[in-house]
Amino acid sequence: MDRRPFYTFLWLAFGITWGVGGLGLLLGAWRPAFAFSSSHPCYFLAAYGPSIAALIVVGRGQGWAGIKRLLGRVVPSLASLPWYLGVLVGYPAAVMLAGRFADPEIFARIPPWGTLVGTLAHTIFADAGPLGEELGWRGFALPDLLKRRSPLAAALILGAIWAAWHLPTFFIPTLTQSHLSIPIFFVNSLALSVIMTWLFLHTRGELLLMILVHLMANFCAGVLGVSFPVEVAAEVVCAVLIVAAGGLRARSKDELPR
Repeated sequence: MDRRPFYTFLWLAFGITWGVGGLGLLLGAWRPAFAFSSSHPCYFLAAYGPSIAALIVVGRGQGWAGIKRLLGRVVPSLASLPWYLGVLVGYPAAVMLAGRFADPEIFARIPPWGTLVGTLAHTIFADAGPLGEELGWRGFALPDLLKRRSPLAAALILGAIWAAWHLPTFFIPTLTQSHLSIPIFFVNSLALSVIMTWLFLHTRGELLLMILVHLMANFCAGVLGVSFPVEVAAEVVCAVLIVAAGGLRARSKDELPR
């Protein structure tokens, strides 16, 4: 199997993100008014690096038909609606339950429903990460890895790549990751990659669900008041249960998205 498209994707994903991010930092050093932050134009372009890379590689190899197939996987199917409910309700519930063990008062500090819904709506449009990344990571890279690796191996490999792609953000004080532990974030990426691969396999690779998982992970840590280590602990427990229950068994090529 030709692995060149996969490696080309990685070069582009890292090159676009790290290159544009570096340009943003240089602009900020030259003119403090252009300091690099999550509202900087270069930040959004850098955040979309993996998705841009996927569109380039798929377009070059499969033409417009391939791009349409990739974008078509963002449209949800009726058969997968229970999985969406699980992500939108079950994921935050599991994280909040873990938070309850660490902080007995956490439920008392949950914002009103109106505030939560409004904040979630704002997060959907303001958080460039889920849409900027998932066409690449779960849209292109994961299906490619699953063609030659077991689901567990594919999940762990992609999780490690995903974590490495974020590394520069830990050294930029204006970005959220600069306040997080790199080892804990690495574990977070592996555990979340296992969970997302499990969902991917059960929904034939629906990308909107992948985007929502990514979004809810960011939302729980940033809005519900659950500490990042506690959220990661909840993700690890879920990932271990999935693997122990055989949720990442090998699938035939016919069960994977084309």
